[in-house]
Amino acid sequence: MRDLLRPVPPAARGAALLGPVLAGLLLLAACGGPVQLASPPATDRDDCSALATKLPHRLAGLPPAAYTPKDAYGGAWGDPPMTLTCGVGVPSGFGPASSCITANGVDWFASDKETNDNGSDITLTAVTLKPRVALHVPAQYRGGTLSAALVDLAGPLKGTLTVGTRCQ
Repeated sequence: MRDLLRPVPPAARGAALLGPVLAGLLLLAACGGPVQLASPPATDRDDCSALATKLPHRLAGLPPAAYTPKDAYGGAWGDPPMTLTCGVGVPSGFGPASSCITANGVDWFASDKETNDNGSDITLTAVTLKPRVALHVPAQYRGGTLSAALVDLAGPLKGTLTVGTRCQ
């Protein structure tokens, strides 16, 4: 018992404190600040700007997260962040015969690989809207949170953007 109560030498105390300090610094470095979103092309800026004013403050119950630049006219929610980017291109793998997920009148496309791999992040693109938007969803939000996000976004998307030809 006496060995357990022995004083710790000063050098050992410094080493014992170093571990928690380094762990704290690593956590701060991992935070990395605001999430980076791509700004839309000039032809989509007015529509994306209008959409940004209609996006929900909370998405699927997730609180807003900081993003940059502010002229990206998108949104970020949660930690890790679920992000919405406006003014994106046609997603890889999308074509006339592609199937879509329809949620409250909005057609979303994700590659078969992403759709079938529940353990990974997924990016869904609202392919029939002009301009198109992409929703990047971390793996932990797949399922109910993702479904709720698609429902929360349907109103602002349909009310602001132009709906084109629907998916088959």
